[in-house]
Amino acid sequence: MGACITELPSTMLYNVDDLKEVVAANKEERRRKALEAQVIIDDELQSFEAWRDSLETVPTIKKLRAYAERIRALELEKALGKMGEELTTKQRKAIDELSRGIVNKLLHGPMQHLRSDGTDPEAVGETLQNMYALERMFDLASEVIMVETKMRSNRQ
Repeated sequence: MGACITELPSTMLYNVDDLKEVVAANKEERRRKALEAQVIIDDELQSFEAWRDSLETVPTIKKLRAYAERIRALELEKALGKMGEELTTKQRKAIDELSRGIVNKLLHGPMQHLRSDGTDPEAVGETLQNMYALERMFDLASEVIMVETKMRSNRQ
């Protein structure tokens, strides 16, 4: 009967050995695709971890900005006090804007070195080193404690 079927046009006869070859080919293709997927997963995981690590700098950015703002506000208050009451609102605003501009320009470089989009793990590592250096240079850990203490005393 098998010989008769193979003689019909547009028919194919498969035996168990043929099916084993198909199964083996499919298994190999699935294995290859799984390896490709693993490479994609590993790349995405590395990118995600770099992005997550880059977020570590956000508290330092906030602490550094708060530190600079506190100094700016104190120095502005002292300067305006020395100038007396004859300053107009417009002049006070101009001096305030000047002090903000100076602080922003001074912080621009350090802030750029604290920002990372997380796409390059080496850049993230460098950014974290910059963060630790800035925290040490500006003693930002004790700055946070001082600001928190001041905020608590203002509430009472």
